[in-house]
Amino acid sequence: MQQDRSQLSERMESFLSNPDAGMLRGDRRMGTEPLLDMLADRISADGSNVIKVKKEEGMFDHISSKIISGKENFILIYVDIGVEETNSMVKMYPDVQIYKAKELCHQVPVCYRESLSDSKGNFVCSMSR
Repeated sequence: MQQDRSQLSERMESFLSNPDAGMLRGDRRMGTEPLLDMLADRISADGSNVIKVKKEEGMFDHISSKIISGKENFILIYVDIGVEETNSMVKMYPDVQIYKAKELCHQVPVCYRESLSDSKGNFVCSMSR
């Protein structure tokens, strides 16, 4: 189990440091919440602001109240939200890294980045950290 966590930590470092990394694969039967919790712990260790979205109702107010200007902000979405809500979030918070998670094959969780948008609301592929 310790070796699995070590490998996951290495994958997490690679995912966070490589802006072209498409997704972070968790350990088998881990679940999405523990994967996002580990990612939140790692991101906050750098002094960045982590905003956890665990319910859809009132999420935009929750996010707006937690954004810290002058700090690097990350939004981790624990709930399953639709494409429209995701696109709205990307447009509302163009300078914020947004991460979502889902399970593949009902056993393996993955985390992936949402596209950033430019000041005009157009999506951009290149992501810097």
